[in-house]
Amino acid sequence: MRNLADNGEDGNPVPARDRGVTFIEVLITIVLMGTIVLGILAVTRTSIIASKTSKEAATVESALIAAAERVERADRTLIPLCDLSGPIYAAAQTKLGVPLAEAPNYVTIEYKHLIGTAWQDGACPGGTPQQNLVQRITITMEHPDSGLTRSVEVIKGDV
Repeated sequence: MRNLADNGEDGNPVPARDRGVTFIEVLITIVLMGTIVLGILAVTRTSIIASKTSKEAATVESALIAAAERVERADRTLIPLCDLSGPIYAAAQTKLGVPLAEAPNYVTIEYKHLIGTAWQDGACPGGTPQQNLVQRITITMEHPDSGLTRSVEVIKGDV
């Protein structure tokens, strides 16, 4: 509701002057708006970080799947000492985008072979390929930018 002062010269009522806003009111408004903007920026930053982490995890998992498929297709008779690192490093090169020479920096491979009913360390018993060899290969890959790691176990068998 307007406050009306006395009538002007023409007889019409003259509105009272608006007091305006005080410095304190402006300051409170700026602080409140700043708080809201900071909240929005924090949520946006969290969303960007989550998206980036998700993308990096998908990249590493894609590289692991490619490595597992290459291990399954590998012909162990052509590979000395049952070492399947070549196909694994090639998958890291392709999917992680690292040079082949640097792939060992981002990939860890652990070999075990089956003797009877127990897993033994190493790619092959005695270091020589044998018929009906069963290997358990644990492949761990690390994203080159963030260090995010994922692992997969692959069972490679000739039986």
